[in-house]
Amino acid sequence: MDREELRDQLLAPVLQWIRLGRQSNALMLRSLEVVGQCSTSLLRSATLRERPDWSELGAMLREKGTVSLESAVAMGWALQGEMQQFLTESSEASVAVAGSAVRLATGGSGEDFATRRAALGDALLNLAIPWYQLSGRAAEVLAQGLQPMLREARVDSKEIGRS
Repeated sequence: MDREELRDQLLAPVLQWIRLGRQSNALMLRSLEVVGQCSTSLLRSATLRERPDWSELGAMLREKGTVSLESAVAMGWALQGEMQQFLTESSEASVAVAGSAVRLATGGSGEDFATRRAALGDALLNLAIPWYQLSGRAAEVLAQGLQPMLREARVDSKEIGRS
């Protein structure tokens, strides 16, 4: 693995958390806009005792419940996929470390000792990277869970902009 590949591997979790932060920020801003508009509308209708706004509130609550369930399912699927990938990568790297350690210990000649030692170092590095990237995998799972909520917030924000 050369320096550029290692840099990309080490930066991946950081970039995943940055993307999650940006999505969370967009979700908060859009949700605050929608909540503010709906609250103002409900306060106005509470003084006038209009029923259509209360039925809209009920529909909105059902919609939010559905989106929350969709978000939980998306996170479940993402968690399963990320964990399978992590287990595969770490298992393969563990086998490579064991093989390199055996080759280093049982190698006959001292001439290729540096090559065997370097191979063991690379194998250990390849084993450490999946564990390091585990936090990035958590960010990816959370980002997948935010997608339905962010989509719904965008739709709500557009609908409020039209009315």
